[in-house]
Order: sequence, then structure tokens, then C-alpha cells
Amino acid sequence: MTKRFTPETLAIISGLLFTLSFPPFDMFFVAWVAWLPLWAALQQDGWRRGFKLGYITGFVFTLTSLNWIANNSGTSFWIASASMMGSVAYLSLWFGLFSLIIARTGRHLGTKGLWLAPAFWVSIEFLYSYHGYTLAFPWLSLAMTQNFVLPIQQLAEYGGIYAISFWVVLLNTILFQLEFGKLTVRTQQLVWGILAFIIVGSFIFGAVRMKVVGQEDTSTIRVGIIQTNLDPHQKWVRSKKTQHLEAILEQSRKVVQDSARIVIWPESAVPAHLKYYPQFDRKIRKFVEKNAVSVLAGALHHEEKNGEYQFFNSAFFYSPGMPMAIYSKQGLVPFAERIPMVETFPILASLNFGQANFQPGKESLVYPMGSRDEVADMGTLICYESADPFIFKQFIDNDADLMSIITNDAWLGNSPGPYQHLAAGRLRAIEHRISVVRAAQTGISAMILPTGRIAAAIPLGQKGEIVYDAPLGLERTFYSRHGNVFALAMLLLSSLGLLLVVFSRSSKPS
Repeated sequence: MTKRFTPETLAIISGLLFTLSFPPFDMFFVAWVAWLPLWAALQQDGWRRGFKLGYITGFVFTLTSLNWIANNSGTSFWIASASMMGSVAYLSLWFGLFSLIIARTGRHLGTKGLWLAPAFWVSIEFLYSYHGYTLAFPWLSLAMTQNFVLPIQQLAEYGGIYAISFWVVLLNTILFQLEFGKLTVRTQQLVWGILAFIIVGSFIFGAVRMKVVGQEDTSTIRVGIIQTNLDPHQKWVRSKKTQHLEAILEQSRKVVQDSARIVIWPESAVPAHLKYYPQFDRKIRKFVEKNAVSVLAGALHHEEKNGEYQFFNSAFFYSPGMPMAIYSKQGLVPFAERIPMVETFPILASLNFGQANFQPGKESLVYPMGSRDEVADMGTLICYESADPFIFKQFIDNDADLMSIITNDAWLGNSPGPYQHLAAGRLRAIEHRISVVRAAQTGISAMILPTGRIAAAIPLGQKGEIVYDAPLGLERTFYSRHGNVFALAMLLLSSLGLLLVVFSRSSKPS
């Protein structure tokens, strides 16, 4: 059957299948077979053009899944398009590398070598999303393909996103062996049984975990979420800034009337460098003290250092009777918010792609939020940071018992971007069994429970509020306590597998 298609066509099909399994399409079952066309192409091609065919798959997948980057209305069309194509070209390299490793493995070990594919992929995914890497981009984890099936995503409490990605690639591997591997009839029957056990067992296990977590006896705190649905261009019109602040305060009064103790505003909800707008600071402080509630407000911030101004994308914590605290975004979007490696090569600072040139924050701030008698230690991530498991875990390590995500996806319009962004927040909640409060300027705002279930949401492009009792105090997960032990184990296994490939004799193509 595969010989009806060229290897390049099969590689393209794999890329499209991954796109269909990714948000917003969420055809999760397609991801279970998405690698098969590419691997069949490699086998058909004699395991030769591994990098090229993998690059094609990656290019098609990333282009069709990340084309929303070009929708960024906050910059020019050409800069946004160049940013999108640069991201696609770069990320496709990792798919090419994975395919190169698979091809080399197939050349030396035949189809049986693909049993190493799950470990190889987890290693690749871990490396390209690793926080310490300048061009880290954790957005495209295969874990997100299972967004529609929460029972499978419960694996994240043990191995993070990498456990789910492993599961997805493992299913592909088993099905490939059943179709293309040289298995006896008896072995095939055994493998089919193993496959059914993995799928059914995983669904049952995940469903049980969701029920157990959902029934745990926990305390709660009532949280209000504000979605302003303001046009991002109109918001910064100087003559309308006070009007916009009054509008969000009016929305906040509604959630306070519904007994909210914490009020979450979106990223850059206050259209000003808040610390240097005393009239705005006084209005927020007056609201906080009068109602005995806390407010998290997204706004810009700047500081002077050595005669130069440093600019930050920040969140301002207001609690009754306490001084205001500021958290500044640590994970800045490459090229959009900061030029990568500018500290190492200062000459890069002269480049202008329309980027914001923010400085990264240094502290994962956890701050007591609530009323005078009900308090939760809360941290927040700003926009793109929510896709980074490493940054999120720093707040957990600092004893956060409630997390928020504030974002401004308005620049992306009605594209797949906001849906993918929401899916990332659900994974963070499951990894650490913590409530995640998501406030987005134009959507999608949501209350995400520790099971990953969305308890309430405001659709894209609507103004509205959510009030919900967020569960607190759930027991920390294996992933919370031990971090990326699973991913590191897969990295070690991959290294041993590559040594086996290097020192083995070539096998006849199978």
C-alpha cells in the first residue's frame, strides 16, 4: 500500500495527521498512527533520507499548527510572517534529527529498532523544550494531542508532558510493528493484547485518578476572573486609559458582589507602567482595601539601572493591608519580546524586528492573596510562560497552592493559538494537581481544576466574568517532587540505544 505514495508524500501525510490531532482539531486518536506514514516512508526508502523526510513532516506539522504566529497584529505583517517561518524552519530541524536517528536505527537493527522510538522522541522533545536552552520552544509537545482525552493526560502527574508523549509514540511503535515488523502469528496476537491492555488500562487508570482527585477533601478560595475583551490597539489610546481602568474595576465589583476573594485581571489589563501611574495605583488600592479582596493586575513596568531604563512585562499583586508586589515575566518569547543571546552578543541589541526588548524577571514570586481571613499563596505566569513546565514548577517549589495564568491572546485573533494556549494550562494543572486560574484579555479565560477539567470558561471574543471556588491544598505529585526523572531516564536509554546502533552491523532493509 505504501508504494502507492512517494516517501515525500508519506512524510507530508504524517505532518498533516499531527495537525489534525493538535488543538483546535483535537482528533486525539489520529496521533496514535501519525508517525506510521513517515516510518513507512523511511523503510520504503531503505532507511536512507532520514533527516530530509523528517524535516518535511516537521515543516508541514509546524506550518499548519503555528501559522497563527503570522496573525500577530501587534507588529507588521512581514515581521510576523518572518517570525512564523523562522519558528517553523527551526522546529522542523528537531523532527529531522528524530527521523535521522530512526533511519540510522532501522538501517542497523531493522524494524525491531523502532522499539526505541518512544525513548528517542521523549529525548528530542525534552531537549528542544529545555528551559536552559536559548531557543527553547516547549509549545509543540505531543502531550497536547491528547487534549480531548483527560484520562490519558493524567499520566502527567508522574512524568509531566513527556510521559504522555511517550505513550503516544509507544502506540505508534506497536502498530508499526504489527503492520511492518516480521512477527509470527502468535507474537502478533500477544502484541495486539498488549496494545489493548495499554489503551484500556490507561483510560481506566486515568478515569480513576480523576475521580479520586476530584473527591479529595480540600479547602477552597473563591476566585473571580475578568475577561475584558478590549481591542489591544484601542486600549493604549491615551485619552481612553482611565475609561478602560474604570471598566475593569466595574467588572471586578460584580465578582466581589458574588463573594470573590481574589480577582484576576488579564495580562497588560492596565494600559500603563502601573508603578509610575499613581492615579491608577490609588484606584486599585482603594478598591482592594474597601472590599477586603486581592487583585492581580497585569501591566508594564520599568526600572532605571546604570542610567538606562529596563522594561518588564509584569503582574502586580495587591492584597489588603500589605505592600504591593511585582512579578516580572521570566520566559520571554524569542524575537517577539527579546532577541535571543543579546547578553552574549550585545551587538544584537541594534536589531529591530518590532520586538518589545523586555528584560527577563529573576524571581518566581509567590504572594498571599485573598481577604483578611481567607488567604492562598498564589503565583502567576504571564502568557507564553504557561507552556514551560520548568518555570511553572519553580512556583510549586516555592510552595504555591494556587496558580494563575494571565495572558493577552488578542493579537492572535480567532486562530488556533488561544486554544493551544489553554491546553497548555490544563497540562500544568495536572502535573502538580493544582488549581489554575486563567485570565485572558479576549479569551479563552477559564477555571482549570487539578484534574485538568475546565470548570468554567468564557469563549473567545466575549466580555465576561467567572466566579468559582478553587480547590486548594492537594497532595503534591510525583512530578512535583522529582521533576523530570522520567525524561532524564529516557535520555539515558536513548544514549544507550544510540551506542547499540553505532556498534551494531547494518541490517538488510526490512
